[in-house]
Amino acid sequence: MHEKKARKYDVAVVGGGIAGIAAALSAARQDKKVLLVESSYIVGGLATSGIVTIYLPLCDGEGRQLSYGIAEELLRLSVSRGADADYPYAWFDPKSTVEMRRKNRYSTRFNPNVFAILAEKLLKENGVDILYGATLFDVKKNRVGNKIVSVSLVTKTDAYEVSADAFIDCTGDATVFSLAGAPTALAEHKNADASWYYEVSGGQYRLKMLGSSDYVYKDGGAEGISGLDGEENSAEVVKSHAAILEDFFRKGEVSPYHSVATVPTIPQLRMTRRIKGVSEMKKSDDKKYVPSSVGAFGSWLERGPAYELPLETLYCAELKNLCCAGRCISVSDDDMWDITRVIPVCAVTGEAAGILAAESRDFPNVDPKKVQRVLKKRKIKFHLSDLGIENK
Repeated sequence: MHEKKARKYDVAVVGGGIAGIAAALSAARQDKKVLLVESSYIVGGLATSGIVTIYLPLCDGEGRQLSYGIAEELLRLSVSRGADADYPYAWFDPKSTVEMRRKNRYSTRFNPNVFAILAEKLLKENGVDILYGATLFDVKKNRVGNKIVSVSLVTKTDAYEVSADAFIDCTGDATVFSLAGAPTALAEHKNADASWYYEVSGGQYRLKMLGSSDYVYKDGGAEGISGLDGEENSAEVVKSHAAILEDFFRKGEVSPYHSVATVPTIPQLRMTRRIKGVSEMKKSDDKKYVPSSVGAFGSWLERGPAYELPLETLYCAELKNLCCAGRCISVSDDDMWDITRVIPVCAVTGEAAGILAAESRDFPNVDPKKVQRVLKKRKIKFHLSDLGIENK
């Protein structure tokens, strides 16, 4: 192992999935020096490496858009060179009617490889440093224990000690919080088998959603996996590979018109571990007014629900300069977790977390208006009343 390399940033984002992309972009746009750390060699996480290539709705299903800012920017980026399927024509046409937008929700399906490279390009254009192939293995706190001082990373050839004023956990598994000894919670349900892959069949390139899809965690049962055990995850990936190959060969041998195009390079896990934040979102928070709201989103599971995002779901009381974004934010149970774990919410929470990390060094005592002022400058509406929706 080479001598440890020291690096200093304003904001360090650990995890390069959709939440990490959004958080890094958001902080960089506040003129901060930002590092994005990713264990693989491509950004996008489950959306790209995991081939979960459905950008779920930014709307409420009733023709009203809820999520704006980077959440919409990334959706548009994902299909800027063409969609894999379900191009959202109604939402890109300013002349479309509410009924047209109601019929076709603001969602799409994108090519994972094109999207990943376009997102990487966007990050670099915004001045974000990316460290690929870096695994997090330690977190150092100050003597009082209420701040993160640095994170320790290792690549194939080097070790890094990255210090920052603020850190954002976008690992999807609340790994930074866990290593720091902060309170976390595990999913009540296990993750079901999911072996999505892309194939060329009959000359057509298409996504094959093999295994569980919509209700991944509910389908897990006793046979599912927690997603936090390395040996278990490895066994699940091997099982997934075998299932993909068996499914593919049912339609014939390899040929110029029949081939496996893309397979997932990470386990297709949705819900593993989350933080226990200052506030927890509940499914019953539908239409609830939240004074500290820093974003809005709907439910991909049904039409109608609309939620305001409490800033307090992104951090815990025990640590001043660590927040999170993505599928490990603070929620009350697996039902709400299933709503917040998806791409649009990852992007909404990522943008809010990036602003928070850029504007404060004491998250539990921050005035939410500091984050809201930046959102307003970005022309992002975060209260449902501003979106034409009446609060309960």
